[in-house]
Amino acid sequence: MDESLELQSEQPVRELTRKEYRQLLDRKRKRRMRRRRARLRRIRVYKSIRSLQFWTRVAMLLVVGLCIAFWARFAFVYDIPSYARDQLPGHVTAYVTVKPWWFGPPVFDLGQYVPIGGDFPAPQDPYQYLLLKLGRYGAVLEHPQFVWTSRS
Repeated sequence: MDESLELQSEQPVRELTRKEYRQLLDRKRKRRMRRRRARLRRIRVYKSIRSLQFWTRVAMLLVVGLCIAFWARFAFVYDIPSYARDQLPGHVTAYVTVKPWWFGPPVFDLGQYVPIGGDFPAPQDPYQYLLLKLGRYGAVLEHPQFVWTSRS
């Protein structure tokens, strides 16, 4: 076995010709360029993913901010009884209004405040009874500032 190593080491190392050397340099240059292009591609993909993540976060924060703004300043009023609908313009069945206060309830189902019947007598003026039940939130019915309306 030692003899085979000696024979291999005894063979003279042939120097590369100019053409072979240029080919070797070209192969190395092409490999470097392929690696560089792959690295740039990976960097571009990483940047686009980061950008996508950034804009997704921005969009989510915007949606959350809009939800908080809606909850803070606007109210959705629906299921309006007929006697209260007469006080509103043009057969409005539901609407979004600006609340005169901040951070109150964002949704008002006026059907909940209507007396269904039972042991107590019916109120003389159901509209006044509705306002009484709404309490300080009666402004959404008395003085609405319409942002959006749904008409029947």
